[in-house]
Amino acid sequence: MGRRRSVDIGGLALALSDENTGHGWGGWEETDCGETRYAEVLIDVRAHTETMVSQECEHAQCFVELDRSTRERLIHSLSSWHFEPHKLPEEEVIACSYILFEALYRIENMQETVSVSLNSVAKFLQHLCQLYRQVNTYHNFQHALDVFQAVYYFLYSSGAVPPVTILLEDGRTWKRDRENCDPLVSILTDEDLFALYIAAVGHDVGHPGLNNAFMKNAKTPLAVVYDDKSVLEQMHYSLILQIMRHNDLGFLLDRPCHGQLFRKLLLGTVLATDMGVHFDFMAEFRRLLNGADFPDLKRRILVCQALIKCADISNPSRPYLVSQHWATALESEWSSQLLLEKHLQLPQSVKPSDSRVGEANSQIWFNNTFAGPLFDLVAEGIPPLEQFACQARENLALWKSRAAELAAEQDAPSSASSQAPVGTPLSWPSQAPNDFLTAFPPALPESFRAPDELPYPMCYHHHHRGSSIALAPSTSSSSSTPSQYESCESSLPSPTFSPILEPTSGPHPPSSPSPPLSMSGSLPPRLELSTATPHPRAPSVASTAHSASAASVFSITNDATAAIRAAYKASVRKKKSFHRSSWNPSPTAVSALAQPLPSVPSALGRSPVSPAGSAGDSPMSLSAGSPSTGTLTPSPLTPEATGAQGRPTLLKAALVSASS
Repeated sequence: MGRRRSVDIGGLALALSDENTGHGWGGWEETDCGETRYAEVLIDVRAHTETMVSQECEHAQCFVELDRSTRERLIHSLSSWHFEPHKLPEEEVIACSYILFEALYRIENMQETVSVSLNSVAKFLQHLCQLYRQVNTYHNFQHALDVFQAVYYFLYSSGAVPPVTILLEDGRTWKRDRENCDPLVSILTDEDLFALYIAAVGHDVGHPGLNNAFMKNAKTPLAVVYDDKSVLEQMHYSLILQIMRHNDLGFLLDRPCHGQLFRKLLLGTVLATDMGVHFDFMAEFRRLLNGADFPDLKRRILVCQALIKCADISNPSRPYLVSQHWATALESEWSSQLLLEKHLQLPQSVKPSDSRVGEANSQIWFNNTFAGPLFDLVAEGIPPLEQFACQARENLALWKSRAAELAAEQDAPSSASSQAPVGTPLSWPSQAPNDFLTAFPPALPESFRAPDELPYPMCYHHHHRGSSIALAPSTSSSSSTPSQYESCESSLPSPTFSPILEPTSGPHPPSSPSPPLSMSGSLPPRLELSTATPHPRAPSVASTAHSASAASVFSITNDATAAIRAAYKASVRKKKSFHRSSWNPSPTAVSALAQPLPSVPSALGRSPVSPAGSAGDSPMSLSAGSPSTGTLTPSPLTPEATGAQGRPTLLKAALVSASS
């Protein structure tokens, strides 16, 4: 009989082994294997997700009751396609999302079908809102509500849900008339409608304000875990599941039969918002319209995907001025990403417009390439959506006319002196690179999450959107400056050359109205959110412990992981054998294990999830020095490191299981 092996050691080695080589965490003594790094990153992402969701659940605000006049005003606003959530205060934005669920529950037996109370829905929405990064000028909870309202409007136009104004009539219920309902939309069940609503309001939860190309180029932990495939969308789906489980909706996911179907429809709907798979969807939906024999579940998923995709890029189909706001908000978010990419010396994955002509041309290109063909195709299968396709075509004509006018003005000799330097983004960045440290940590590269020194001063943006925009002074006080659009919180009216955007040394253009600014000096004024006193946050368990006062929860967790990993390696070092693997500790490993572990320096900063510092810390803020891996091993995500090649299938299966 062979020598007994520890169940924990043997199981861990098997779980982390590569099917072809047998190289697991015990591994060869020379180097760390890629699968080890993958395991560490997986633990990193999972720990951050659970910590963030749990912390935000504790600090979710109570639902605010509305007076009758405000409630009626919001109901009428939601019933219009000229809906502008970016002009609403945060409490009304959350109230609008709740009102849409209220209207859905006027469908006969809807609450009995889904077995979820409106009180649980309210808690879910409050928690969800907390996890949206409100300093994003585009991917924030206002955008989530915009998409949610568009989904409602499409369903209402198709006869699948009652009008939201039904709430103005006490006690009235509604029953779907399938004869008057669009045939394709009518295949959706009441539970499908509920899942679609959840997907719509949560489809961008936790969005860092950076795109999937950035995730891939920066080799972020999320990109490693999700193998560069729909990285952000898979994160959004995972967070939705976690928030549902924290708010009494988890049973919908775990039912013996229907739970799997609910998860599949929810997953397929959220992943469809990745524009990287846009043309794949277009081909599949065309096949559906051509009569392809799809299973019933796939047909329902395709219909939900069509609706949420049209809603997600519905801006070109909104009234022109509303569409113009969202275009500017997205330009500002891209400018912030471009600034971070230059700081990290990453390939440029976004190209903000550097002129009004460029902005108009970008809208023309997007409408011709994505929005127009999508609405035209979906309207073939769901005719009530033709009205939105028409609005998109009207907006396209307006953008073309505007582009021609601006091009003529730009060619005029008198306008030459007023042009900004070539390459300067039209919309002023709303965030400096260091402000991204408040984003979900696994969405940032390891080298940025723990820099040795910060080239820019830390500027905290409160997690919630304020009621007004103020211009932060640099060397002297500055008065408030209005944004170009009254409702837009993203750009200055006349962008000027900024050394932030061009950090290279060299002479400054003479057209800049401000004196030259060095990288080490003060920065030009930046847009900030002026808010009330920051919401105090209760300390986490780890932050209240005396021994953890100088280190973050994250660094403590990973120091423990590093210690376990070192002990494991020392005690189960794999020795080469022709017959079987032996797991004997070597004398050198035992002596190495006896050495004390290096202590965590106090300079690592505050916890990313506990308020060891000021009361204004963002719920998702991260101290500059918090490492994402154990201090005993090199980071698996440094730019010099190579990506993991042979990721174990068992871990991938575990990840899928954990996410679902």
